[in-house]
Amino acid sequence: MLAAALLAARIKGTDVAAVAAASQARAMITQKPDLFIYDPTGTRLLGRAHYTVTQHDDSVTIDGRNEFIDGERDLEHDTLKAVPGEAPRLLTYEHRFFDAYGAPRLTATADAVTGKTSCAKYDNGEGIIQIAMLKFTPDTYAGAGVLVPIADRLRHGADAALDMHVFDCAHGPRILSLHVDLGRSPWEYRPQDGELAEAQAHPVFGWFNVFLKPFVPTTQLWFDPRQDFVFMGGMLSRYYRGPEVLLVSTAPPVKPHPVFERPEPPAFIAPQESATPAPLSSAPPSAPRSAAPLGTAAPALEHTGAAPAQTPAAR
Repeated sequence: MLAAALLAARIKGTDVAAVAAASQARAMITQKPDLFIYDPTGTRLLGRAHYTVTQHDDSVTIDGRNEFIDGERDLEHDTLKAVPGEAPRLLTYEHRFFDAYGAPRLTATADAVTGKTSCAKYDNGEGIIQIAMLKFTPDTYAGAGVLVPIADRLRHGADAALDMHVFDCAHGPRILSLHVDLGRSPWEYRPQDGELAEAQAHPVFGWFNVFLKPFVPTTQLWFDPRQDFVFMGGMLSRYYRGPEVLLVSTAPPVKPHPVFERPEPPAFIAPQESATPAPLSSAPPSAPRSAAPLGTAAPALEHTGAAPAQTPAAR
């Protein structure tokens, strides 16, 4: 799957040149490289994608697994090499697709060093394999590795368009030109993330673009600038002429940093002069009530609410 991972943190290594190259390229590793896979409308869950990125010295490995509810799955394994002052370069690419019964459906492989590539298509257990020797320029990528130069361009603060090359099994092994327009806007599938970096990629066919562009779907990719441009999802095709799917990151939204505001001190109010105490009353104290003489009725007491007035209290 073209854009099923990415890639946010710096690579760590023991070689000084590799560390410098990885630091400049800012190449990979997400804290939560998991994505949900939906249909293009975003209303039906199809599966889940999980990618891991490991690094040893100047070599970076991407392993991806996309599993679908209907039983289909595909596995991706890519290796790249960090280069001082540039984005990491593709070394090898392998992507295998399986049907719901576990039988192989498609296989794509590429060795950017030797130039050997292959594309295999299987039907009812029978496979047709096409092999070609291709020349890989330093800006040629494949699979999830396509996201590396895009994220690298965004991290360097460039909003200009990016032109690169991709390996694909479109009518056999071939290398295509890819044009990527960059911008900023909110994404309707993750509005809680605010404004994201958007990349719209489509192949370039030279003069035939006028005729073919309406029939070639544009791949839309989204990156979060608050997380060092980690990949958040996008709309893309599973493979050449394959079904379109929507990828959405499972990571929770990042809360913005709280804005520090110095609280205003309470308003100072001068104390008011206390009122003059009222004079003591000069009236003589009332005489105490004397007890009633024996044999006479005692005066009636006020009702205190212990029992309703004018009713005998319950014994």
